[in-house]
Amino acid sequence: MRKLLSTDIDGTLLFNATISPTDLAAVTRWRDAGNLLVPNTGRSVAALRSALRGYDLAFDYSVLYTGAALIGPDYGVLEARTLPDSFAEEILDMLEGETGVTVFVTTLDGDLQLYDSIGSDTALLTLFSQASRTDLAGRTIVGVPLRITDPALLARVQAEIANRWGDVAIAFQNQDFLDIVPAGSSKGAGLTALVDLLTADDGPYPGERIETWSAGDSWNDISMHEAADHAVAMDGAPPEVLAVCERTTTSVAALIDSALAGSD
Repeated sequence: MRKLLSTDIDGTLLFNATISPTDLAAVTRWRDAGNLLVPNTGRSVAALRSALRGYDLAFDYSVLYTGAALIGPDYGVLEARTLPDSFAEEILDMLEGETGVTVFVTTLDGDLQLYDSIGSDTALLTLFSQASRTDLAGRTIVGVPLRITDPALLARVQAEIANRWGDVAIAFQNQDFLDIVPAGSSKGAGLTALVDLLTADDGPYPGERIETWSAGDSWNDISMHEAADHAVAMDGAPPEVLAVCERTTTSVAALIDSALAGSD
């Protein structure tokens, strides 16, 4: 049976902007065995490109923007949900003036930083171009990531998003980030939609049963784990994540070695 590994990127495959040679070799073995590799992340198209730049890592499909978009191996968009045109400015109105906050916008053709009272590090500035409200004109917005250093403020903002915009948007926590994406989006919904697309009558694997595996470390991975046939959390994942997984792993390579051994 063909297998599909749906793997988070940051804190799962990528650590300190680095993918280990062991994990790189393992994902190559995974694909060489006829299985599918699917990054499933809150990152945008541009941010995934940045994460994988310089690595000889090929993937089959990806689920990006916390499930809001399905992407092909050439980074072409297969399906995408979007947020209302005014949404980013409404979020900015709510948070502008707050300390310990950065407001980002992710689009299908580039990512922006609209407000920063934290002091963005160099890594973030390579992913997000500094911009203003006027730069939003004509852009299709897929996500609004927020970095909030105060846990109490983060919780209040997440609740406010549900109260005010619950019909159009949903916010997922990932460490000190809130990833706001179109309502109905999640890593789990994206994984399910991708498998349906692949196994449809006009898909590349019509009628085929694909066994899904998930690897992830944070709260925004919970829906992905719930959707997978085999859910595996990274060591040190929060208790809420561990509760929906069948086991833990020290690395993506260790998970792959175990899954491939089970195929023998």
